[in-house]
Amino acid sequence: MYFSYFDREAVTPVAIDRGVKKLKKYRAHVQSVKEHNDSAANEYSLVHAQQPDLHDTLDTIKKQFKGIQHLVLVGIGGSDLGTKAIHEALGEDNVTLHSLDTISVHNMSMLLASLKSVRSASKVAVCVISKSGNTAETLVNAGVLLDALEQKFKKAIYAQTIFIGNPDTDFMKTGKRLGVTTVAMPEIVGGRYSVATEVGLVPLALLGHDTDAFISGVLDATTLEFESVVAENAARIAVYLNKNYRSYNFFAFEPRLATLGAWYRQLFAESIGKEKDRSGKKFTKGVVPTISTPTELHSVGQLYLSGFAGVYTDFVTFDYDDNYSVPKKGLAKRYGKFDMQEVATAIYGGVIGAYQERGLSHRATIFTEELPYSLGLFMGMRMLETMYVAELLNLNAFDQPNVELYKIKTRGILGL
Repeated sequence: MYFSYFDREAVTPVAIDRGVKKLKKYRAHVQSVKEHNDSAANEYSLVHAQQPDLHDTLDTIKKQFKGIQHLVLVGIGGSDLGTKAIHEALGEDNVTLHSLDTISVHNMSMLLASLKSVRSASKVAVCVISKSGNTAETLVNAGVLLDALEQKFKKAIYAQTIFIGNPDTDFMKTGKRLGVTTVAMPEIVGGRYSVATEVGLVPLALLGHDTDAFISGVLDATTLEFESVVAENAARIAVYLNKNYRSYNFFAFEPRLATLGAWYRQLFAESIGKEKDRSGKKFTKGVVPTISTPTELHSVGQLYLSGFAGVYTDFVTFDYDDNYSVPKKGLAKRYGKFDMQEVATAIYGGVIGAYQERGLSHRATIFTEELPYSLGLFMGMRMLETMYVAELLNLNAFDQPNVELYKIKTRGILGL
């Protein structure tokens, strides 16, 4: 994995080193969690994937659901973004992924229509994920979906269904009563940090992806080679936030990584977007994470390159293996001596050059290893980095107290 940085003059190596030193105690704590496999620590999300029982579960799931052609993933936020990000980046369609996140009658109708031609329940798997067991969007979507599929496939659909969540919730108890496969996730791990737990790995296994390579990448994020990079990057971001940078632009230069940006947006926003710090003091250094692809060069590129204040850009990309030659005749003859990847790489280089000429702060990550491993390493590093940024800003990286307000209001409207 290749990393590069372009910092404003005010963001000095001395300032970054100061932040790294402040992280000394917390870095040691993370290594202790790893060494002792501490399942009571919030940081356990970084090491849970080394559990032998987890690998046994994945092997069992693969055998039990062998031959499926469709996976319906029902969940929202951390319950589905990681899986979708990895699946879309890998671009493999041995199994078709359908996703139900927010409540949409249209989306439900489209999904049921797409499954209309499926003749056997054995060709479908339904994976319902709710950590708390009471997520309104997930319960409603799952209830409507399973009712419709039961009418089509009878009770056989429940043998093709998996519930994933905290153990002993009413959701999981209902699953057992229905005869579905229930898989417990570690209670200590929050949704946005759960991609390397059963929450992300079970759907990835069902989709036929290389979970072993992904897990290897996640676990490598805490090794010295990459953890030291994470600490420096966290210190760098904390400096920018303290200098009133208020927009964080995840620029997926390979468009297939756009959903990876959505996963990171949730991770960063829920972890850093706090009203108060751990001491109860009002926190005023939040940042709004956004997502861009090269398409945005022709929509908001003008805004970016105008030097709009307070924007930090995070370029993420990789080279695509497949390629096409540009025709030497016709519309694109000017580019006829290049292939498509060469032109795309030139555009990337042009954007980086323009950012540097304009003095715009940014960092870049290029995946250089096999993609499943690279995605695991990247996501592991970003989870650890977010924890480190929160530590430097004296924030709780693992709660999201303000999100509960809309849920309370919703239940009030429904009289529940």
